[in-house]
Amino acid sequence: MDVLGSIPQLHRTAVLDQCQQRTYQRGDALWNQGDLAGSVGFLIKGKAISTYLSPGGKAGITGFWSDGDILGAADLGGFEKRQMTVRFLETSTLHIMLINNFYDTLERFPDMSKQVVRALSVRLRWVAHLALALETESTEDRIRGILIALTESFGLKHKEGWMIDLKLTHEELASMVGVSRQMVNGVLNKLKNKGYIALGKRQIVVTNLELLRSSGEMAL
Repeated sequence: MDVLGSIPQLHRTAVLDQCQQRTYQRGDALWNQGDLAGSVGFLIKGKAISTYLSPGGKAGITGFWSDGDILGAADLGGFEKRQMTVRFLETSTLHIMLINNFYDTLERFPDMSKQVVRALSVRLRWVAHLALALETESTEDRIRGILIALTESFGLKHKEGWMIDLKLTHEELASMVGVSRQMVNGVLNKLKNKGYIALGKRQIVVTNLELLRSSGEMAL
């Protein structure tokens, strides 16, 4: 959700004047889990991935982030340290604002406060859906659901349907749904044979989004 793009230009300019602009390359970490949390970031252009490492050493993907998203807002609820690691998936431009300035800005611009709450609500629903899916759905349903969510967030019109505009490895997809890479390979090939998706080198094209959705409903 584009937080800055949803507020008046005058307010947006005032917000950006308090930020420091930085450019990150693919693979760069914005911050690591456990780092001190002293700022938020507005992702102006680019893509990022957030991951969480459990006390038991199990890592999982918690979300993907793109143009307009606000990074680090989930750490504002009384946490002194970062709850997740955020790493960039491509060259990205970020505007970073210190926490105290962020709080002052929300008091100055109530319209921005509303957009931040909406953005957090959208993200919370996404994480809650992922957690529920991991507990209740089959492997195929989980992978199908993630493909649908990624298409809705990162889909680009393609001659064969919708291309997910992320260079995802099967390992990354497996981490997101909590299964092995071999299981992901098997399900993706099954969906490919059914005509739901097409596979390329680190590229997934959803060839029939409606059929992919309805197949999950029929399985319930």
